[in-house]
Parts: sequence; structure tokens; C-alpha cells
Amino acid sequence: MRNTPFRLSRRLGRGVVLAAACLAGGFAPAAQALTLHGVDVPEQVDLSGKTLTLNGAGTRYFLFFKVYVAALYLPQKSGKPQTIYAMDGPKELKLTLLRDVSGKELGDKLNEGIKNNLSPQEFSNFIPSLAQLGGLFAQKSKIKTGETVTILENPGKGGTIEIDGVTKGGTFDDPQFFNSMLKIWLGKNPAEERLKKALLGDSGDGN
Repeated sequence: MRNTPFRLSRRLGRGVVLAAACLAGGFAPAAQALTLHGVDVPEQVDLSGKTLTLNGAGTRYFLFFKVYVAALYLPQKSGKPQTIYAMDGPKELKLTLLRDVSGKELGDKLNEGIKNNLSPQEFSNFIPSLAQLGGLFAQKSKIKTGETVTILENPGKGGTIEIDGVTKGGTFDDPQFFNSMLKIWLGKNPAEERLKKALLGDSGDGN
């Protein structure tokens, strides 16, 4: 039997209604894992026995170069930095390198971001962690493409940094360590405004 325009329109109509019914009934297709520049960004990660949800992810550029993909995981999503800072529970920020960088180069950039986003009092309180941070990256001559730098907040255990899954530099005892580090990307003078928006859940980064 030939498909007349009327018959086709009826079939299309039924398809639209069926799709709407599936969405309303909770049968929407599962969300696909995000991929940025070949880096798989999972929707969820486990930390300290808790499941964290991807708040946002984006790319850090320097001039015309892609430096790393950043992904922020939280107990619940939020688009407001102050809400994120005050949020209880474990948190994670993962950087996946898109080019080789020296440990010193990355450490210097992080230090610069900290200085640009902490108040004088906050910076004074952070100095012990800053020295610990500098020693950590000085020990790593090169962080290669595909390797990860993960900043973690483990309530009751302090902050830690992992390089390619291995904890480096011991535990940071400052209870504000994670928030101070996070301000590099979410503060008033972020590393990159577009990346800040992406980490806060704006999907406009795209590339």
C-alpha cells in the first residue's frame, strides 16, 4: 500500500505522541556520556562512599592551545559559586591534560589563580597550603597528555591532590583548601570566563 501524505502525517503524529508519552513516563533515553576532545567525562563518580554528579565540564584554552578538560563533581548540582563553596560532602575537580606541561608550569599557573581570587586574609591563611602545593608540583617534572590532576575534598580527612590517580603531597589540613583551589576557576577573576560558565552547568563551552 502506498503511503499518502495524509497517512505519513498520521504516522509521524503518532510517533511524536509516543515520544512525549515516554518522556512524561520516565522512559527517556539514558543520557549519553560527555566527550570533550577525546576525553570521556562520566556523569557520576564515587568519592568517600558517595556518588557525585557532574555539575559541568569545559576546556581550558591558553591563546590558541587547548590545555586541559576540567570536570566538576558535586553532591548536587548548582550554578552558584557561593552555594557550591558552602555545600557539605565530598567534592571533586578533575583536570585531564590535552598537552604536555611541566609540573612547575602548572603549579605556577595555579598559584597565580589563587592569588587573583583570594582576599588578603584568605591568602594569608592559605600560605602553608601554598608551600605544600609548590613542593608537590616541583616533584613532577612533566605531566603528560592524557594524565589527570584531581583536586579532592574528603570531609573529615582534609583535601588531597592526585596526579594520574596517585595521591601527591599528603593531606592538606586547611578546611578551606578545596574551596580556595576551586576559586581559581569559579572566583571573581577565573582562569577563563567561558570555562567558569561551563563548570557551573552552562553547556555553551561545547568545544
